[in-house]
Amino acid sequence: MEKIYKRINWNTAACNGSADTDRYLHTQLARAVCKAAYETPLTVEEIGVRTGIPVLYIEDEIPRLEYGEAVCKIGNKYAANFIVFRLEDRKTVEKASEQMIKGLADRFERMFSSAAGDVDRLNFYGHGFGMERLGHFVVPYVLRKKIGTLKTDRLQMKNGPFPPRRDGGYGWFIVEETVDSGEKPSEYTTGCNAAGGGGGNIYYYWTAKYFDNDIYHNGGTRWLCEKNIFPEKPDGIVKPALLSDEEAAGLIQKGLLVKDGPEYRLNFACFTEKQFAEFVSLFAIEDEELENALSEWILSVRNSFSSFVPKRLEPQINQWVSQYLFQAVGHVTDELMNRGVLKKTSPDRPLTDGVFYVSGKYINP
Repeated sequence: MEKIYKRINWNTAACNGSADTDRYLHTQLARAVCKAAYETPLTVEEIGVRTGIPVLYIEDEIPRLEYGEAVCKIGNKYAANFIVFRLEDRKTVEKASEQMIKGLADRFERMFSSAAGDVDRLNFYGHGFGMERLGHFVVPYVLRKKIGTLKTDRLQMKNGPFPPRRDGGYGWFIVEETVDSGEKPSEYTTGCNAAGGGGGNIYYYWTAKYFDNDIYHNGGTRWLCEKNIFPEKPDGIVKPALLSDEEAAGLIQKGLLVKDGPEYRLNFACFTEKQFAEFVSLFAIEDEELENALSEWILSVRNSFSSFVPKRLEPQINQWVSQYLFQAVGHVTDELMNRGVLKKTSPDRPLTDGVFYVSGKYINP
């Protein structure tokens, strides 16, 4: 058997519920054991032969991996209990996605152009920012909703169970191979950080390629909610008395605040519930032809995963498919930035145009 001897570069920072993937898969020893027993269950001795690791060390590591459910026992053999999205697997899936990404970018470009006048006539704070800024959160909001609905309702591809784990967590590990030892997630991995306070919630849609940790943490959006600076009518105005000079300077540096004469203004859109519903309704995808194309794409991605995921891990595929499908948001956003439809990043300021506030109930982004 071929021995594993090179460093194993995996991003193990994520999960799809509440499970500490990195706690069990941070070390090279743990990764080597799981990689060896990924395709086929192996005995401890076979893992030793495959990896070159002394059996004594493997026997020491197995109980910890079993407790974390990183491996499971099948007869007298052990098998990795999670999907590894390898670089070669990503290439397989991306081939099925290229045309869909371009088609979606075309669609959003047309929608943004036709809706620009209607948006400018709405009365939410930030309506004059233009779609080159507002589009940064329209794309993920609309695509995530549409993809999720088609996958679950039309295609009946519900996520597998999010089982309670022996260590008290729940859900499954998310593990992807990375190009180097930096072990950063794929540049098109997307997500949404939300924080609540002051009668509403502030959202930060991000793509890993442009993610800035300080926008959410370290005096960012979470801190804004803790300070409860949002008035009942979200008008974007922040009275200077609510912020120290140092706090204001930090928010300006992060791109979340701008100075406007004697006052400060939030540098992101703010909505009431009614305003937000009216705004996003301008971008609803209710096109049978496009929905059919999206559905075919979702199925092609699902089939691609089935071609490389070990059969015993089949119940976890739909969850990983969701994880991958949402990366389309990052691809479409980048394509629109390259076309000049969406605002590009600035070398001296983080990209904050994925941030927005909605008063009232949580919108489940």
